[in-house]
Amino acid sequence: MWKTPMIVIVIVWAVLIPISSWGQTAAEYVAKGKEQLELWNPDAAIPHFDQAILLDPDNAHTHFLRAMALTDTGDRERALLDFDQAILLDSARGEYLYERGVVRKYLFLYEEAVEDFDALLSLEEPTPQLLFMRAESKQGMEDYAGAVADYSEAIAIDPADPEPYYFRAFARAEIEDYAGAIADFTTVMELEPVPNSHFDKKDAALGRRAGVKIQAGDFAGAILDCDLALKMDVENLESVYIRGMAKQGQGDHTGAIADFDFVIERYPLDEAFYHRGEARLAAGDADGAEADFAKAKELGFETPAD
Repeated sequence: MWKTPMIVIVIVWAVLIPISSWGQTAAEYVAKGKEQLELWNPDAAIPHFDQAILLDPDNAHTHFLRAMALTDTGDRERALLDFDQAILLDSARGEYLYERGVVRKYLFLYEEAVEDFDALLSLEEPTPQLLFMRAESKQGMEDYAGAVADYSEAIAIDPADPEPYYFRAFARAEIEDYAGAIADFTTVMELEPVPNSHFDKKDAALGRRAGVKIQAGDFAGAILDCDLALKMDVENLESVYIRGMAKQGQGDHTGAIADFDFVIERYPLDEAFYHRGEARLAAGDADGAEADFAKAKELGFETPAD
């Protein structure tokens, strides 16, 4: 049987591994890759991990490190392949499951993300962050009751963190627990942000609470919230828009039209055109309403009938 000459093997090996790198071990490549990651330079780290994997393809942690570097570059699809390989080689490492779950969530693979977080919870005690990530994934699956349960468990562990309250409020509103959602937004406004956290939604919570009050039929309460938000920022278009919706709910079509005018003059929001059309129609301005409905459709607004 014909055998590949040794010289061919050497040439192929030389092409794959630069001359300057001959003699280096997989561990040395990994160390260099880690150095680049610590310098926040994932693009430079990846070639080192590539070489390490060529030399030692069955090292789970090297696949994991390359996956993390790829994630930092935004290439989550390739990162997922490395996470898969790392877990195939070592399925008992919790950090592998967690990070793959996070990437799956960002790729909108919510069911698969929940599977990873479930598997991790079978290995480790729950933490607020893990429960939060699973809750967000369940929310993406439209399993709002499941999301509420996970957010609630996270809150039980750390009741001082406002973030899970904020997102639990949205999930509660989806299952028509408006009182619970309003209470959660109120708590967000009352709690201090966690030190060194990016999350600060005190002002946003006020407008979101107004929106839930509209869903609950409390139009007067929604208007009060919007007025309070506008005292802090007179150009808060979201609050003006929500107040217009609340005024429309009260039957104050003139007031609603004025608020929608304010929004549209600053930003051509399709929903604002549509709801101004509804208010104009209710006020007897059929021509104005028809023009607004046409503009809303032109901007991409879809009614339930569409």
